[in-house]
Amino acid sequence: MKKLLTIFSILLFASAATLVAQNVNVTFEVDMGVQISKGNFDPSSEVVTIPGGFNNWLNTPPENSEKTLDDADGDSIYTKTISMAVSNPYEYKYNIGLGWDGKDEFTGNRSVEIGTNDTTIAVSYFNNETIGGNATVTFNVDMELVSANGFDPSTDMVYIAGSFTDWATSAIQMTDLDSDSIYTLTVDALTGGDELAFKFIYGDTTTGGSIEWESIDDRKLFIIDGEQDFTAYWNDEEPGADVGTGTISFAVDLSVFQEVGIFDENTDSVRVYGQFNGWGPNDPIYRMNQDFLATDLWFVDVPFENDPLGVQFYKYFLDTEPGEVADSSKMWTDGWERPLSTGGGNRAVSFDGDAQKTVPEVYIADVHPDYVIEDGKVVTLKFSVDMTYAQTDLTFDSAQDTVWWVSEQASFIFTQDWVDTDNMRVLMMTDDNSDMVYEGELTVKTPSWNGFLYRYAYSRGEDWVHEPSGFGDFAYRARYCGMDAARSFVQPYSAPQDSWIDTEDKSSESEMVPPGYDPTSIQELNLVVDKFELSQNFPNPFNPTTNIVFNIPTNGLVSLKIYNLLGEEVNTLINQEMNKGSYQVNFDASNLSSGIYFYSLISGNYNATKKMILLK
Repeated sequence: MKKLLTIFSILLFASAATLVAQNVNVTFEVDMGVQISKGNFDPSSEVVTIPGGFNNWLNTPPENSEKTLDDADGDSIYTKTISMAVSNPYEYKYNIGLGWDGKDEFTGNRSVEIGTNDTTIAVSYFNNETIGGNATVTFNVDMELVSANGFDPSTDMVYIAGSFTDWATSAIQMTDLDSDSIYTLTVDALTGGDELAFKFIYGDTTTGGSIEWESIDDRKLFIIDGEQDFTAYWNDEEPGADVGTGTISFAVDLSVFQEVGIFDENTDSVRVYGQFNGWGPNDPIYRMNQDFLATDLWFVDVPFENDPLGVQFYKYFLDTEPGEVADSSKMWTDGWERPLSTGGGNRAVSFDGDAQKTVPEVYIADVHPDYVIEDGKVVTLKFSVDMTYAQTDLTFDSAQDTVWWVSEQASFIFTQDWVDTDNMRVLMMTDDNSDMVYEGELTVKTPSWNGFLYRYAYSRGEDWVHEPSGFGDFAYRARYCGMDAARSFVQPYSAPQDSWIDTEDKSSESEMVPPGYDPTSIQELNLVVDKFELSQNFPNPFNPTTNIVFNIPTNGLVSLKIYNLLGEEVNTLINQEMNKGSYQVNFDASNLSSGIYFYSLISGNYNATKKMILLK
């Protein structure tokens, strides 16, 4: 009996040893580089998880946070090692986030069968999307809505034009073989990893008729290897969308540009261009009229007929001669304003179908008359930028490369007598103490103004690398010299230190008004008003400042307050007696978190509230 027990014990020990041996370590690796490039994954705020049959998918236990992968060396390849039973096929997939938020792989479940040894699964791309190889894109555009508003499929042809067609010079025709209003084109010989910019256009080219471009911003598409589809509605306007008919009145003050010698009211003109007119047709209805009482003010009423409701983007554009395109020898490169309030990006107004809507008057490029640097004044600013990120994550080499401050406000460049080019060797930055913080000093040629749009670049010979520029809010940084009174500038002055950043949004390193001086806190707009009105704030969404315009037709106590979603008061902007008139208030939300807020105006028996969105 004792012998029998000993044999049983040996067998039991061997069995246990075999059980232990049946667990092996499996290392999973997924390349997230394509998803980072496409903007689908942000390594600074999101995680990659690996749910599967071996860890209860994204159910618990274990906690989903235990299913995250790591990228210890920053090469965009995320890794996790998991102890698993051998000879057991498992299904799994990669996922962005700790829950099923629609960011898991759309290619279906993966499968792995475990052998008896520790193993590493070969690196694969998330969604199996690779770059660097051959790519084919099938473009589709639905013309149903535009067919009811001017497009004639019997005579007009649809094209795609963009960076891969040299824009309109080599636009490619699309076809609608089944007459379903969806025009299609397949383009091959593309390369994965490229980003295309493009638009759809149409027109009757057989008779030499006009060509209509989409009036939205350039479309963007990140290319992956293999085949992919792109489908859209013309101008992103879906059939059945709410539309309206009405008029929007635009007004712009050109006093500063006239004072510094850029604009001549006797020979020059100004237009408003935007989504509503394709960003630039030579049509007299968009040319603005000079106010014969206030000659610095120019205005125009723009009609909208059965147009979709929603935000319309726009800018002001200057001509040297009425009806002619800006001449770079007299004006600047392209005639467009670069508003300081948007970092050079587009302005925005909401078309809500009102019969008449007035956009608050603004100064061209947001340059207030108080910001003018008069002829003969000396204003010098020191700029600085920390290049640590560029050296660590990009190709910057402090031993070989030169850092430059590059102005991105073409009208300011004109006042400085510089040649407008992205590769401007005007203000070189130097790092005298080798701490990776580069400094440069700019002395402004006068007359000009206080307000600087710029980004940084570095060069090695003729090769340049620029910080990215966006096309929405804050395409570039906006900085000011400190001021202690109107047209009085703090000297010497050093702007807050910047850091090279690899994103389009520069708003976190920008200023909305000159430090120490804010002429727009409560600014009277000098407009004749006959009724109470609270306008939609602009820009909206905003970060971190926005403008609120209101009209009061009688003298009295005025209250303007900000509330959060819970109805709690978070800021009082105005609580005082005011004379009748039109006012613009600048609201700084730097101390608030992102979210939806409400602003409420009370004066006499008038009470109005509107919603605003803060996006940081």
